This record gives sequence, structure tokens and C-alpha cells, in this order.
Amino acid sequence: MTLDERKGPSHGRIIKLLTDLGPYFRRLNSTESSYFFDCLEICLDDQKQPEEREFLGWWMIVTKNEDSFHYERFNGHYNLNGDWEAVAIPKKDMQQIDNSFALFIARLQVLIETETQLPLNDREIVCC
Repeated sequence: MTLDERKGPSHGRIIKLLTDLGPYFRRLNSTESSYFFDCLEICLDDQKQPEEREFLGWWMIVTKNEDSFHYERFNGHYNLNGDWEAVAIPKKDMQQIDNSFALFIARLQVLIETETQLPLNDREIVCC
């Protein structure tokens, strides 16, 4: 394998691939070596106006190293300020959040490993 082959796709190409993957990727919260994803899985009050809604869900940061990608996952509350807070998730909601994450991470892993030839490793830190 040559150095160019091992280097993999450019940052721009990775951004395009992650954007095409779907709505979980947050480009504005990402850098050249880390990529931010989140999922607003459970609306806490769907009777409120969209801009007044809060959610339970997950967020994660994928970091690119020289020879692999690693991710850290967090669970919590997405508040009215547009910030994630690590909080305890009720057990009845945790299964739905875990299922959502499992479906997404499977798709992301295939994409990263196929397009970059680098593994996506779990450095999972589930808060709360």
C-alpha cells in the first residue's frame, strides 16, 4: 500500500460523504480531525412550537487519527438553547435511543471503512 492509498480521502471528500449519510452530521460543529453527530430522538413535548421543543437523544464525536477513526457517544437532553446536557435517560426511553444509535453507527461504520479503508473503533463513553 502506498502512502497516498493509506492517506485516504481528503477532508472535503469526507465532509461530502458524511453529509450524504443523512441528517445526523453537524458540519458546523466539526473540524478537520473531528466530526460531530447527534440525534434528537425523543421530543419531550410535541405540543409546543418547533423552536420551543426539547429532546432526549444521543450525540457523538468521531475523531480521525492517522490509522483509524474513533468515536465517543453521549446520551442526554437537548435544551432550548441548542445545547446538549448529559443527563440520566429514563429506562423506558433508553432502548429507543440505543436502537437509533445502533442503526446509525452500523451505517457510519460501513461508510467509513469502505471509503477510507480505516476502521471505526468504539471509544464509547455513555454518560448517564
